[in-house]
Amino acid sequence: MSDRATRRGQSTVIGVVLILGLIVVGTTGVLLLGSEAIQGVRDEAGASQAEVAMSTVDSQVSEVALGYANTRQVELGGQRQATLDESAGRITISRAGANATGSPLVNTTMGAIEYRAGGSTVAYQGGGVWRTSGAGQARMISPPEFHYRWGTGASGEPTLTFPLVVLRGPATSSDQLRFVDGPTNAAFPNASAGMENPLDAGTVEVAIQSEYYRAWAEYFETRTDADTVRTDDANQTVEIVLSVPTRGREVQESIASEAPTVTVQNGATVDSYNSSEGTYPATKGENGSVYVGENLTNSGGGRIEGDMRVDGDFGGGGGIEVTGQLIVDGDADLSGGGITVNDRVIADGDLVLGGGGALNGPATVSGDVIEGAGGITVDDDVTAGGDYRSEPGGSVNGDVHLGGNFYPADGQNIRGDLTVAGTFENGPDVYPNVHPSATIQENGPEPDLSDVSAASDLRPPNLRPIDTTVQTRVSTTAASNDNDGSDVSKIEGGTCPCTLTNGSYSLDSFEPEGDVTLDTTGGPIYLAINGDVLTDSENIEVVGPNEVHVYATGDYTISGGSRWNSVDDRGDQIWLYGTSDSAVTIANGARFYGVVYAPGNEDIRVESGARVYGGLVGGVSAVESGSRVSYDTVLADQTPELTGGGGAPVTYLHVSVNEIRVEEA
Repeated sequence: MSDRATRRGQSTVIGVVLILGLIVVGTTGVLLLGSEAIQGVRDEAGASQAEVAMSTVDSQVSEVALGYANTRQVELGGQRQATLDESAGRITISRAGANATGSPLVNTTMGAIEYRAGGSTVAYQGGGVWRTSGAGQARMISPPEFHYRWGTGASGEPTLTFPLVVLRGPATSSDQLRFVDGPTNAAFPNASAGMENPLDAGTVEVAIQSEYYRAWAEYFETRTDADTVRTDDANQTVEIVLSVPTRGREVQESIASEAPTVTVQNGATVDSYNSSEGTYPATKGENGSVYVGENLTNSGGGRIEGDMRVDGDFGGGGGIEVTGQLIVDGDADLSGGGITVNDRVIADGDLVLGGGGALNGPATVSGDVIEGAGGITVDDDVTAGGDYRSEPGGSVNGDVHLGGNFYPADGQNIRGDLTVAGTFENGPDVYPNVHPSATIQENGPEPDLSDVSAASDLRPPNLRPIDTTVQTRVSTTAASNDNDGSDVSKIEGGTCPCTLTNGSYSLDSFEPEGDVTLDTTGGPIYLAINGDVLTDSENIEVVGPNEVHVYATGDYTISGGSRWNSVDDRGDQIWLYGTSDSAVTIANGARFYGVVYAPGNEDIRVESGARVYGGLVGGVSAVESGSRVSYDTVLADQTPELTGGGGAPVTYLHVSVNEIRVEEA
């Protein structure tokens, strides 16, 4: 045979061998890949079955934990068994900062029922169902009983409710489990331990160590705010921090002040309107109350179309007119001249009259009624717990009911009826002019002084300074904000007109030197300013339905005809927050629609024809020179937004630990 023929024969054999080898290799590969695919399908089916099983566990345990049943039993089915590990995972809930409770409210292991399928684990833990893959990635199958509701403003208070479920029992591995109701511990509130709602300071911290911490974190982020959630991969932990807002008071008056120097004078007016029903001219009313938390001396030709409440003594004069009630938790001294109170005077002290004025409405006081010189005219009824001491030239035209004695003056005109628990002391050389229709009853019944409670129950306005809140908001916003791509640089550079949309912005000052539009169509706007706010003839125009909140560490000056305009004259859309050191001046014909909230401050001034439509909270030192403060009554149940920033707020906390015993059925 030739070499050529021999080589041809060898090639045939080699080809056959190669083909057979490829067939063997291919077949082996197909078998290997096929078996892996089949196993993967089996694992995924097992994991899906585990999810269904753990969801059943979730529903049955919830019924027991929430009190709908004492026991429940579950048959898991399948070829695998569920295992209880009561030491799996730990949760700590504590309060930090001001008014912290010392020991944690909750510090316990949660336990877990785990069902393993291939490379995945599906577990019931803490009231939720979680799954991890072989790569260690965790995701939530069903959520725990962790409920957070923002609910700020008029819609309610931010609230966290967490009925935690913990599992207890011996190490159990079975496809049939029984769940038995155990003890429940109310961790917060707890009246016997002095822990009650609402929270008034500090933070609430929830920390969870768990194999499923990443899934817990994602759930917390969706329920609250990503800024409040922190994770630690090395220790498999997640922490959520909620800030307790500084407790602000509802804006229930035109002016709420602790300063004893409030003056409404020189043609200034305090009145009200209702922006929910129309503009100021269309809804102007007389609900523009003033509430002062200290002794007050007021003078100067102002008009208060509403009530004046003073938690201390009141002294006034110079043409002041109060169209509503004057309520004083102390002495009410109306002897300064030119004081008119059109409604009731209520004082938990003495009533002093003088200066030729008139008492046009009824008066109820716990102490004495004392007339000064000048010829007082009392045209309405007077009820007093003490004596009535008169001066010549006065007239009593209303009825008087006293718990003490009546001391008439010589020549005094008495046309009303007198009922005194004591005596009518018309001594020698004292000849009052008692009208024939008037009656005088001595040793009569004690007067009804129940109305005095409106004065004695007064407490200083809750005007706790918000310095820390403002400073925290400013520093937090400086670290994380929406400045990029916005007009912030133009505002700080004084090159407006500018527009800002919803978001949080950090500025070193707000002096735009041009008009600024604040577009809240997409949501609220927060301005955190580490410095002053100054607008002098610029217009700040709000569009859209949401609010604008401005936090500044420096002073506010709105003057030169500057306008801060809200939508439809709303007095609740713009909120300016100031510290104890912030001076606030609205003057020179400026217009401001909104709330100035600067408790602890002692220098808020509205003057020179300026107009405020909303409310003032803080140290109002002057409303004068033809200016006006018009209270928007929609503010009556609204509170300021005083979270420090960088997280979600919480005011009400409800935490319980519900123990469930797990047994093999």
